[in-house]
Amino acid sequence: MPVDPRLSRYGAPLRAIHWLTVVSIIVVFGITYLEGFFARGTPERGLIWWTHISVGLLIIALVAARIPVRIFGHHPPASTQISRPVAIASHIVHGLLYLLLIAVPLVGIYLAFLRGNEVSFFSLFTIPSPIAVNRDLAREVIEVHEWLANALIILAVLHAAAAVAHHYVLKDDVLKRMLPERVAP
Repeated sequence: MPVDPRLSRYGAPLRAIHWLTVVSIIVVFGITYLEGFFARGTPERGLIWWTHISVGLLIIALVAARIPVRIFGHHPPASTQISRPVAIASHIVHGLLYLLLIAVPLVGIYLAFLRGNEVSFFSLFTIPSPIAVNRDLAREVIEVHEWLANALIILAVLHAAAAVAHHYVLKDDVLKRMLPERVAP
């Protein structure tokens, strides 16, 4: 990752991908709570799962776009306002977030295929299930998917809480590096 000492915040592409990922995670996780309001087989419940799967695929696309931007894009140097142990913890959390951002949707796709469902990305394209239906295995895989999704949410909330604490308690530049630039009036 090329470091540019002239930069004080991450580039606009990385910031945009970051915040689109945040919104996507909120949508993909939050929409599942609407399922209980609709009976099985209803169009509304189908729309919920269509949206859940489509946004899950969007998360994979965002991660796929984010990785080369992160590796090859120019970034500000590491914050001088945080200690070495905090920087190491930050790298570990980011690595786990990337891992979960990839694993959760992939396990979800596998789950859909085990149920015999096709996977659609906002109806732009559809991937039919390439594997045989196995509802018994699907019942086990759904638990793994939910566990990983909950781990992602917990880690993301801790990540956000740490960023807010850095901004308001420690009063350092950690959060500012990922926030949009203020536009002059």
